[in-house]
Amino acid sequence: MRIASGHTSIDVASTGTGPAILLVHGTGDDKTCWRQVVPLLAGRRRVHVMDRRGRGGSGDAGGYAIEAEAGDIVAVLDHLGPATLVGHSYGAICALEAASRAPSSVTGLVLYEPPVPVPGTPDFSGVAARVAGLCAQGLREEALCVFLVEVTGLDPGLVRLLRRVPGFAERAAVADTVAREIDATHRYVLDRARLAALDVPTLLLKGDRSAPGLHDAVAMIAELVPRAVTEVLPGQAHRAMEGAPALLADAIDTFAGRYSHEAHTR
Repeated sequence: MRIASGHTSIDVASTGTGPAILLVHGTGDDKTCWRQVVPLLAGRRRVHVMDRRGRGGSGDAGGYAIEAEAGDIVAVLDHLGPATLVGHSYGAICALEAASRAPSSVTGLVLYEPPVPVPGTPDFSGVAARVAGLCAQGLREEALCVFLVEVTGLDPGLVRLLRRVPGFAERAAVADTVAREIDATHRYVLDRARLAALDVPTLLLKGDRSAPGLHDAVAMIAELVPRAVTEVLPGQAHRAMEGAPALLADAIDTFAGRYSHEAHTR
């Protein structure tokens, strides 16, 4: 289904029955990145996956900003009803912003390594310019590779292998959105007062093999959000939805179940 949001529309796919969960993907992805996680949750949950603006079945609009992404998520929640909101990477920043704007629509918040800038975070504006330039030349796979190596820190050899995996071309098709999200992340500043007032149960997930900067970002948010708890995914880095989908699904499902009764009694 397509849900109107401002001057665009957001595509959402749904499956399963039970309390609602909304999954929000990160940069360089679309909703298909959750393909291994969804069936593991759908036995007990109504699982919704959305394409963020500019990719998949969703539309796009000018004047890009994280605030617009947050507005898209709120529009989806307004249509679906209250849900556990799950965001990965940049999608976790968007989910955090959405929850802080519409907390009554969020029964629980799960954030997997939001790349919030911390002291020492590199300036990736040059990388964003290179990615945009490659996309302008139609070299989207090369653009996505630059992002994966230089921003997410994946080994170049692994990225060469990923280019051979089915689905990489589909991921590269949305590479036009990567540069603007790199820039938006670099400019992002946490609203500390708003987060300190966020009365939503929050689970912060991190892989024990992820970059130190992502661990620092998780720690920063944990200090600000009153009801936040942190869980480490053993043996995982930034993409447990592919590396250990059952582990990730179990963490989400356990957390969502813990607060479902509270959500119904608010």
